[in-house]
Amino acid sequence: MKISPTPVVVTLVAIVCIGLAIVYNGQKMAEQANSPQPAAIKAIAPNVSVINAAPSTYQAYVSGHGEAKAHWSLSLKAQVKGEVTSMSEQFATGNLITKGQVFAQIDDTEYLQALASAKATLADAKLALQEEQDLGNQAKREWDRSGVTQAPSSPLVFRTLQLEAAQATLDKAQYALKTAQRDVNNTQLSAPFDAVILSRDIDLGTYVGIGDTLATLNSTDKVEITVPLSLSQWQNLANNKSGDVILTDVTTNTKWNGYIARFEQHLDDSSRQRSVIVALDKPFEQTTPLLPGTFLAVEIAGKQLTNVIKLPASAISQDGLIWYVNDQNSLVSTHANKVFERGDYVYITPVDGAKNLKVVARPLVSYLNDMKVNPIVEEMQ
Repeated sequence: MKISPTPVVVTLVAIVCIGLAIVYNGQKMAEQANSPQPAAIKAIAPNVSVINAAPSTYQAYVSGHGEAKAHWSLSLKAQVKGEVTSMSEQFATGNLITKGQVFAQIDDTEYLQALASAKATLADAKLALQEEQDLGNQAKREWDRSGVTQAPSSPLVFRTLQLEAAQATLDKAQYALKTAQRDVNNTQLSAPFDAVILSRDIDLGTYVGIGDTLATLNSTDKVEITVPLSLSQWQNLANNKSGDVILTDVTTNTKWNGYIARFEQHLDDSSRQRSVIVALDKPFEQTTPLLPGTFLAVEIAGKQLTNVIKLPASAISQDGLIWYVNDQNSLVSTHANKVFERGDYVYITPVDGAKNLKVVARPLVSYLNDMKVNPIVEEMQ
């Protein structure tokens, strides 16, 4: 049987090709092994802006919000009944009235009559008392002339009881006169303090009964603002009410200088906070009047605090941390214990074991502890 030479040739060619491939790959691997290795890439520490922060003494400030309210707010009620017979043009909403200024009149005919009757009753009572005094003195003289040495067996002899009854009648008549005079006075409607008229609830000719609402008044002597404070804020507040108070309209940014009026001595039922009451005198006489109902931002100067670090607000991260650079130029994070805030700055207690810190001015969320950085000091404004 004759064997074909073609398969043998193909086999030999394949063996030769495989051998050549092995030799070629071996040469390439040797060349790569003998070739120089690429230089290692050196990590570059990123630049960070830091602030040299050291403890110092600062004036603490306490901030809060509240609504301006009138010192006195009164719903004026009728003390007598009758028809409104006259009314002042000044008796209108928005107008200012002074204490004692009469702005309306209730018909006083009935009350003048009662006053006259009370005066007559008082005169009769005075006459009766004088007569009893005279009769009592006369009875004592007659007893003395009779020569009887023993005391009378009854107080009626010297008219003692009659005199007491006459005195009681006089006292009753005097009080009745005061009541009648008060009723006459109450027919003239006036404000018990300098006030602004918020509402007028009667018109000319209105018949009012006792207890009917006549008007609503707000006093103009001062406004007060109730400012709830947290426990930490109270710790920064001076106890002698001497701190300056700045009131700012949150809408217009208008400012006024107020003062601390008093401290509340209880916790609010809803907020569970204690409040300080600040005030402003003569609010309607200010360059820009401070109207009741205005919502205000309140800033109160508090104690002088020592050993406090001042930082820009941007130095505090969203999770309440500050980042600083240690002596090895590595980042370290720690919780910021805020003492108070004012404007664009926060004031914190020092970090334990560190007096001077290189605090990162604007920390990034990508920062990690022990991360190497290149600190660049910038001045705090």
